[in-house]
Amino acid sequence: MDHINPSLPIPELPLRELECFSVLVHHLHFGRTAETLGISQGRVSQLIKRLESRVGAPLFERTSRRVEPTTLGRELADQVVPAFDRLREGFDAARASAVAADRPIRVGFQCAVYEPVAKVIANLPEGAAQLVELAWGDPFTHLLRGEIDVAIVLSPCLEKGLRSMLEFSRQPMYVALSSTHRLARGSQVSAHELSELGLIEPLGPAPDYWRQVNAPRKTRSGHELTYPATAGTIQEGLSTVASTRLGLLLCEASTRYVPRPDIRYLPAPDLEPTTLLVLRNERKQHGLADRFAELLGKSVG
Repeated sequence: MDHINPSLPIPELPLRELECFSVLVHHLHFGRTAETLGISQGRVSQLIKRLESRVGAPLFERTSRRVEPTTLGRELADQVVPAFDRLREGFDAARASAVAADRPIRVGFQCAVYEPVAKVIANLPEGAAQLVELAWGDPFTHLLRGEIDVAIVLSPCLEKGLRSMLEFSRQPMYVALSSTHRLARGSQVSAHELSELGLIEPLGPAPDYWRQVNAPRKTRSGHELTYPATAGTIQEGLSTVASTRLGLLLCEASTRYVPRPDIRYLPAPDLEPTTLLVLRNERKQHGLADRFAELLGKSVG
């Protein structure tokens, strides 16, 4: 068995070069690697050349169109990439625990806590996140005031002072109807049928540009839509739907989180799909905000 001589210095690992190597293996692109690491593209090339010099052989084959690891590069990647992933996870977990001990990250959400979001929160240290439900028609106020740290809301967002960290969950639009409604017997709701159906609009100070997407006034084909009623929450709106002839628009994912035997959800193919945004306040950033968005991005692929 080999023994380490304590009198001999331990060789210094070129950690910065290995980190750059690990990111380049993932992106196979010098420009994207530079963006990820927050350094120049020239610096990326310098770090990789220095690592190749230390190893003693090329680690990448470079052409004008692509970057590919050599056989030696792939062998090194098999060892280095998982090791750096574990290092990052360990560091992030320790940092998250330290930050959470000071104050948990307050995560505002609209409609429902979707499965990918729940998984991210479950992977954070216990007590590191606090969930805050946001009003259906008020996606931005709490974040702008600094009352929450991250908001997961329906897009779009054009508010000054708020920054989008992630857009995800592109979903087709559905309409909720009472199970006794005549349209509930069909397989979908057409643009013409939507134009004859009174709809329920989010109640609150949401800006007009946001309403035009999430409570649209026209279908793709130009049919006018009307909103004779309002509701403060999705749940309130669904209760109104169940007892009236009105309809309520929501994304497909939301229909799976609010199943009701007295309501039928039908596709509305003549409406634009929706997406979700992860937002933070540019001036007041919690230490876990970027980590939260990164984990969610990985979770949704």
